[in-house]
Amino acid sequence: MWATAPHIRLDPDTTLHDALTMSLFDLFQWLPEKTSAALLASARTRKVAAGGIIYEQGGEGDEMFRLVSGSIRLSVMNADGRDLLYLFFSPGDCFGTSSVVDGEPRPQTAEAFDTVELQVFDRATIDRLRTDHPQINDALLRLLSRHMRLLSDYYAGALLDEGEYRLAQRLVEMADGFGVPTERGILLPTRISQSELAAMVGIARQTANRILKSFQDRGWITSAGNSMMITRLDQLRTAAKQGAHIHDFEAASPDRSVRNQG
Repeated sequence: MWATAPHIRLDPDTTLHDALTMSLFDLFQWLPEKTSAALLASARTRKVAAGGIIYEQGGEGDEMFRLVSGSIRLSVMNADGRDLLYLFFSPGDCFGTSSVVDGEPRPQTAEAFDTVELQVFDRATIDRLRTDHPQINDALLRLLSRHMRLLSDYYAGALLDEGEYRLAQRLVEMADGFGVPTERGILLPTRISQSELAAMVGIARQTANRILKSFQDRGWITSAGNSMMITRLDQLRTAAKQGAHIHDFEAASPDRSVRNQG
């Protein structure tokens, strides 16, 4: 049930600007240009070092964030004190949205997995802009709905799928989200431990180790220093498709986005 937010597969020549505007979890994809400009003008820039806490579960939520560079680790603390990995976010993703909308405490802890740069939007400014630019209300609903659908998919997978299918799905999502194409395959530059991979799919670390070894024996993955190289993404996709359906989210394109209404 724990995973990386799915993304569009990018061409190696894709620029940072293009990557941000193509993110599936970017609020701005549903906003007309005038509204986007007004919201961006209100943003503050914040840099957080690797391991830094952006916000903690149960804390007050008066800011929403848009990731410009780096990756974010969201986790949930269980009542028994276990820290469960929930989701990874990549550049272009917006997060911390629900607490800004409903005023409730943060449902997760957000931590910088590596050094990150953020655009920060405070609740007071968002509320003011929602009055001046009502399109923001629709965009917030769409973003929250997308997160809800993703969570529903992961929950179904955790209950219905075998661990091998779930782990294959998460590796495919990571490859699509922030994998780097190389001559050998798709490099996952962000180092994720076996314990974290296990927490992503709700299985024991020993089970994750056994499945990963099976993938390696089949030639689907290999180690690349402290990272992982996916050498047969096609085979992982085939295995992933045997599991529960994961929504095929689509970013709003210029001809179908509300941008044209601006």
